[in-house]
Amino acid sequence: MKKIKWYLLSSLIPLFFPVFIIIIIMGAVGGGSTGGSFQSPNGSTYTDHWSNGDPYTHNLLVHRYGIKAEQLDGFLDTLGISYDKKRINGKKLLDWEAKSNLDVRAIVAIALNESSFGTAGVATNPGSNMFGFGSFDSNPENANNFNDEVAVVRLTNQTIIGNKNETFKVQDDKAQKFASGSLNTSTDGGVYFTDTSGSGKRRAETMQKLDTYIDEHGGTPKAPEQTTGKTRDGGGVTTGDVPQGYSLTIEINTSSYTGLSYPWGQCTWFVYNRGKEVGVSFGEYMGNGGQWMNAPGYQTTHTPTEHSALSFSPRQAGADPTYGHIAFVEQVKSDGSILISESNVKGLGVISYRTFDAETAKQFTYVIGK
Repeated sequence: MKKIKWYLLSSLIPLFFPVFIIIIIMGAVGGGSTGGSFQSPNGSTYTDHWSNGDPYTHNLLVHRYGIKAEQLDGFLDTLGISYDKKRINGKKLLDWEAKSNLDVRAIVAIALNESSFGTAGVATNPGSNMFGFGSFDSNPENANNFNDEVAVVRLTNQTIIGNKNETFKVQDDKAQKFASGSLNTSTDGGVYFTDTSGSGKRRAETMQKLDTYIDEHGGTPKAPEQTTGKTRDGGGVTTGDVPQGYSLTIEINTSSYTGLSYPWGQCTWFVYNRGKEVGVSFGEYMGNGGQWMNAPGYQTTHTPTEHSALSFSPRQAGADPTYGHIAFVEQVKSDGSILISESNVKGLGVISYRTFDAETAKQFTYVIGK
């Protein structure tokens, strides 16, 4: 396995330690408790402060609603670091949160502890990123291929979600397991960093400081409750192929499906056309199934959403180890379980169905059509 390493300046304060990361894209994505949280109409999940009581066990895909750019800028300025305000600022941080679905407080914590907001190590290279994403021991300059925005999106999807690292405590625990040789990547997911000095705890402490600063500088409003009615238990169309207890809103008829940029019979061909069939639009050039979650201009969420595209990472839930997979969400039931339709699982152009229970469904990435 290759390691990703952050080369930091020796003059930095002790908060900043070199961190080693291994990215292993495998297995199903991991979930985390979101107790006390709720979903907004746009699919993001919010909580008043922390999803599970404290920042160390907080699910990093759950957000604090209504954080302002001015509050983030104010906190950054209190740290006494001569960072580039055009490169990182409150407005950009909130934009990165929206595109990656990673809690903005976690984005700040990772950028601070990895590169002191881009002022240290490989993060100072032209085109490189402040999160150290893509910086291998044997080729640290590889980080130059990922700018800050690309890095935070891929870091979220590959390292946080794909490798089941959705809390800072999990990251520390898995580093310890890796050091002792007891980490089972097939069940635990890949390790985030191999440093065992408590990098996750330090990041959680940064999140807490930022959260406290927000409280002391205007706080945040209460998040709106979900009122969109995204669940459907009854009604619709059933056929002999649809699993018992589930249904489609309208029948699937592939006779009118077109090829465009997606080869006939492939999973991408089906989801693009199925979307059109129910009145949802996806782009003609969104790439392989696993790439749809990173397609620019499309909202993603981990909240199961009817008539969205479910983008599987490589190997996730049996997806292709190189290209990933894409499926279409036909139904979300009130118990949180989902029905998906998909092509080319049982053969090219063959449409089949699968169901997932609520806990599993929360682990996937859903792409919202237009």
